[in-house]
Amino acid sequence: MWPRFGIKIGNSTLCIAHVREDGKADVIANKQGDRVSQACLLWDGVSEIECGLTAKQKMATRPRQAVAHSFQLLQPKDQLTEEKLSGALKEIPCDFDQEELVFRMEHTVPSEKEDQDDKVVTKDLSAYQVTVELLRAELELAHQYHTDAEQAPIAVLSIPSYYPQDSCKLLADAAQSAGFHVAQIITEPTAAVLGYRIGEEQAEQRRHVLTIKCGGLYSDFAFYAVQDGLFVQLATFGPYPIGGRQFTEALVQFICEEFRRKYKLDPHESRRSLAKIRTAAANCKHILTTLPSTQLYIDSLMDGVDFNAQMSRARFESLIQPVINSLLQQLSECVEQAQKEHPGLSTIDDIVLLGATMQIPKLQSALAARFPDAKLHNSHSADEVVAIGCARQAVCLLDPLEQQLHKDEDCVVAEDDLYIWHGNDEANAKLVLGRGSVLPAKIRISLPQSGEANGDAGDNAAVSFKLRTGESEILAKLPDTTQAEDGLFQLEVEVDVDDKDGNVVPLVRLRCM
Repeated sequence: MWPRFGIKIGNSTLCIAHVREDGKADVIANKQGDRVSQACLLWDGVSEIECGLTAKQKMATRPRQAVAHSFQLLQPKDQLTEEKLSGALKEIPCDFDQEELVFRMEHTVPSEKEDQDDKVVTKDLSAYQVTVELLRAELELAHQYHTDAEQAPIAVLSIPSYYPQDSCKLLADAAQSAGFHVAQIITEPTAAVLGYRIGEEQAEQRRHVLTIKCGGLYSDFAFYAVQDGLFVQLATFGPYPIGGRQFTEALVQFICEEFRRKYKLDPHESRRSLAKIRTAAANCKHILTTLPSTQLYIDSLMDGVDFNAQMSRARFESLIQPVINSLLQQLSECVEQAQKEHPGLSTIDDIVLLGATMQIPKLQSALAARFPDAKLHNSHSADEVVAIGCARQAVCLLDPLEQQLHKDEDCVVAEDDLYIWHGNDEANAKLVLGRGSVLPAKIRISLPQSGEANGDAGDNAAVSFKLRTGESEILAKLPDTTQAEDGLFQLEVEVDVDDKDGNVVPLVRLRCM
């Protein structure tokens, strides 16, 4: 059942990663050599459907035959409010039937005779069907490493944290129809934290993690407490209408103003001209994340006039500064609210970036300045880390053939720190378990011997220890055969839980090694 796969699908892009038994995850490049595929679909007017970069390149000239930004509509009908639909329709190139909830692509077939009208043919696809087509393209990439003809590729998929639970079932069914076996669906922020293995090396220390996603259309934030491999989601915020599209639009408006100033022509009057500008602006934005400057050239932008300009990263950053300020203001409000609800969040230890927009250097430097004491994780590409995290989660599956679409809420954790000391000398207390540790647990510790006598008066046949958790103290006694070597007791502390009438009660067992 190896390799296993992790898949991230969003409004703008898709990414698939594979992992082998050794646990190493890597992204699979598509036919064009890109590690991230475009979530676009184009109908040729007959029977063929293209997906990915070729579809996006043709979308500017054939928008009515293309579908883009469809994943936001992969939700139950009762969840698609008028507000959601009106926002989504602004980003969809083809027509959309709000009654049937289908994308309606149109292709005009020229008439063979001059006295006859051209014929218009249409094709309808739902958001579910579009998702199936996009995932089939990812299945072709998976088959480069998966050769078992009898077993479908096992995959863990991600979904935005703000999507309703019913969307998990729709996504799982779409992936099954595409040819994958879906073992689990996890949220994108969780997958991103898994991608960086946060909490694995610092198992003894509770860490607070902030995930910041800025995708093609929306941004959202999530807060986690991570300890001993356990992820506790403290708060989520979003979605907010601040995404890559707003950064691109800042560049689009600059190009339109420059073109109008130079040539007295307004590209806003032509839908095709605006589509060309948006494509060029998006490409320019991605190039400037790695290079200091680039050439902005658009062939025959309007009325046969070309556009050509040099764009530096500094000029681009000045154009997008208002959008960065809006994002940081929204983030600050969410951090303040989360810290009010969870006082332990006064310090943020790690920041994880996800979404292609988060690769903009100016945005990363602004976040580093806003959270100077937090570690900024950006070693993985921000639009690949979710797929990598899903692939790593696939390694942890106990039964990969069993489908799990809901978050696991069954584990029990320690609500307070647990300390132990010998006799009445609390100054020598040692931490046994930290708050948030998963129960049951078994810990071995070396405990200093107190200078005072063992046990209580009249009870010389016992060695006394005290344990404290929260406001409660427990007195534990071991036989007088318990001996300290070189002033240290070697103890094994087992902490379990007992479910009495639905109330979880902690149990502590103590023995000398």
